[in-house]
Amino acid sequence: MQRRTVLKGFAAAAASAVAMPAIVTRGFAAETIELDVVHCWPGHDKFHTAIADEFMAANPAIKIKFGTSPASYEDGHQQTLRQAMTNQLPDIFYSGFHLLPPLARTLKTRDQFVALDPFIAAEGDAWKTLNYADRILDLGTVDGEQAGMAFNTSTPIVYFNADLVRAAGGDPDAFPTDWDGLLDLSARIDALGEDTDGMFMSLHTGTDDWMFQAMIFQYGGSLMDPTDSKVAFGDANGLEAVKLMRRFVTDGKMKLGEEQQARQQFFAGKTGIIFQSTASLKATTDSVGGTFELRTTRYPMADKEKGGLPTGGNAGLILTKDEARQKAAWEFLKWVTGPEGQKVAVLASGYMPANQRVMEKDYLGDFYAANPNWRTSIEQIPVARKWYGYPGTNSVKIGRTQKEVIALVMRGDTTPEAGLEQLVQMTSDLLPKLP
Repeated sequence: MQRRTVLKGFAAAAASAVAMPAIVTRGFAAETIELDVVHCWPGHDKFHTAIADEFMAANPAIKIKFGTSPASYEDGHQQTLRQAMTNQLPDIFYSGFHLLPPLARTLKTRDQFVALDPFIAAEGDAWKTLNYADRILDLGTVDGEQAGMAFNTSTPIVYFNADLVRAAGGDPDAFPTDWDGLLDLSARIDALGEDTDGMFMSLHTGTDDWMFQAMIFQYGGSLMDPTDSKVAFGDANGLEAVKLMRRFVTDGKMKLGEEQQARQQFFAGKTGIIFQSTASLKATTDSVGGTFELRTTRYPMADKEKGGLPTGGNAGLILTKDEARQKAAWEFLKWVTGPEGQKVAVLASGYMPANQRVMEKDYLGDFYAANPNWRTSIEQIPVARKWYGYPGTNSVKIGRTQKEVIALVMRGDTTPEAGLEQLVQMTSDLLPKLP
């Protein structure tokens, strides 16, 4: 599949005169279908419900019933694997991008996988081109098949307290675009007082390896070789990334606390710089309120040409094997990943839009023009890469075990060189053994 940048796709969509097919419910009128849907993160319940309510109003013959939201992508993944074993899968499940490959492959071995390629083909090339850039569709592919439709998409960005930047002698309008400059500014903010911290990134804490992948990718590195059989981050790029993690503490004066505590510290105006998903923008903006001037900017790239960032978020999968329920589920996926659903999801979170038409004036075109903090997510779309999912069934365990080693390096209990060797070895040990 030929790839184009998402930004070019947005431009093409804005200029297109092709009309999106109307959502129809023909074929569902004889009987109401209730779909069981599961998404992760309880904090997302509100916008999922809002989107479903709009969908049901337009499609009265299809009802959406949400199951209890797992607390994280990892928890949702494990729950879905258990449901697969007992043949009690929901009709639709939103999988974290990094866990989509192992989930899809497991489902395929059990004849529970539903490829979405035939549904997309039936809509026609004009519909596909108008709504989805190739880069966005690719986020939901596994082994050449469309396993899911990207719903929420995000990259890590920099949030900063413009008031503390000024107090430390920095210029919010010329925020550092390189790591050396950012760490120097962080140290100066940290020196403003005992109750003020310079920066925070959740490399050593949290539930997944998203920030670790960002560190590797922004150096232009990869996690595995092209055959998915050998760990690839044990190279010079990986070593520089691990050295930089240690410098966060030594040069940037970062405290190794817990993620939620660091977020509260930032909301209170006591931390200068924090790295978070674009998906946290709405919640962060609301939490900060008028406490200080909140700004966002792009994530630094050590390699300006080859560097990239993992795309966080999730894709909606159809898991029902019943034909009528599949048709209803596809109508719902078209809506949630269409401009109507994406407008609600973006405004409720800060996620990057997964549908090109959202950039049209009738949706969020004017909003992005008037809100620079929200534009940062759009500006990073060209460097968005897949959030990698390791082969086998140990992706969750790999991410959590990696954090233990990263914490040792950041605390100075082991050297970056030794830490990288441990990271490569423990990751290799948890991968499937070659025959």
